[in-house]
Amino acid sequence: MAEIDLSGITLFADLTPSQLQAVEQAFAEQHAEPGQRLLREGYEGTGFYVVLAGEASLVKGGEPVLSAATDGQPSAPVTMRRGDWFGELSVLFGESPVADVVAATPMTLLVLPPNELEEFLLRFPRVMLRLLKGVAWRARDPERWK
Repeated sequence: MAEIDLSGITLFADLTPSQLQAVEQAFAEQHAEPGQRLLREGYEGTGFYVVLAGEASLVKGGEPVLSAATDGQPSAPVTMRRGDWFGELSVLFGESPVADVVAATPMTLLVLPPNELEEFLLRFPRVMLRLLKGVAWRARDPERWK
């Protein structure tokens, strides 16, 4: 894998340079083409993903997941971009994803196999804390994911 600037990814922002190098070694790099499903609703989760480049859409029941309308702005499809992550809940709970994640543009992602996520989070507690805050933010603002 070519060297990647992980310090620009919020999830990894608290790590030292040597920790960032260890993170880069722990994950595999994956590329996706537009229309490729990265996670599939109702099927076993395939890993924990971090978006490095490109965009993905959330699709539930065959329909785009829309953000809630706020401050006079209409709802719009939820788009995942650089620094966003997904797949953690299906991996941690051993449940199938509740939505598809579909590449909208060519993408580069980091992926960690399902059986390695828990050990990874225990090894990097600052990443675990940022992940927890992100999940809590989503739970606090469920309208964003309508």
